[in-house]
Amino acid sequence: MDRIFSMRVFSRVAETGNFSAVAKHMDCSAGNISRAVVSLEEHLHTRLLQRTTRSVSLTECGERYYRRCKKILAEIDEADAEASNAHMLPRGTLRVHAVPDIGLKQLTSTIVEYRHAFPAVSIDLKLLPRMANLIEDEVDVSIISAASLPDSRNVSRLIGRCQRILVAAPSYLARHPVHSVDDLPNHTLMQSRSSFDPPTEWPAGDAAQAGHFVVNNMQALRLALLEGAGVGAVPAYSVQDELKEGKLVHLFAHYPLEATNVFVVYPSRQFVDAKIKTFVDHLIVSLKQKLDLRAEHGTADIA
Repeated sequence: MDRIFSMRVFSRVAETGNFSAVAKHMDCSAGNISRAVVSLEEHLHTRLLQRTTRSVSLTECGERYYRRCKKILAEIDEADAEASNAHMLPRGTLRVHAVPDIGLKQLTSTIVEYRHAFPAVSIDLKLLPRMANLIEDEVDVSIISAASLPDSRNVSRLIGRCQRILVAAPSYLARHPVHSVDDLPNHTLMQSRSSFDPPTEWPAGDAAQAGHFVVNNMQALRLALLEGAGVGAVPAYSVQDELKEGKLVHLFAHYPLEATNVFVVYPSRQFVDAKIKTFVDHLIVSLKQKLDLRAEHGTADIA
């Protein structure tokens, strides 16, 4: 027995008092309508309707059961409508993961812009220094930076590619001039290992002599560079303000460093929730513009 169908049939009969009218409305035979009510009564072990040749009326138990059915069916209809609208109307809570090395200023402003456009969506942002497991970490969307992504059943879309640049503080360069790219192995070379691949383009050198400083947080790396700790390879967007203000200097603008990709990952291509679809579309436009920066200030193109 289809319990929900039988409850819906019973409720319609209770409201109309006419089996034939309900059969016509629900586009099925009067026999099916009658059997649905009988099956429900047999399941409940009680009579719900009094039937005569001229009328149909509710029993006392039928009256109580009808009131409950009406509430249950209304909630089911509302749930169905809400679930269907989820694919059309962005609303509810969107759980977002991002690696901390993604520009927090750029990501935060992008999220604020999205919420202005879709105020019915709340954002729950979780920063984790690793790739998220969408199910175990309970996130809807993950934003990560990597050269490439491992194979998975998830959907991934490329937001953009971030240019990396070599930078150092003027105070460091005053103490330790860098005259050419070939000098780099003799300097403290700094990099973040959490999101970006090691800059294999740098001259090899002896890691001990070079005094590598590897840190798993881009913000910590930026602060160390500002303190004059060495030369670092960083994404251009992460130091744009410092370059404009002269707190950092862009070294060897024409020396190519491997760019890094920024991806957005979400679970499925089928029946994508509207809040996920609109958020991903917004990232690909707005965040891409913020991350796709070219350092144009404080350049020291030493040959």
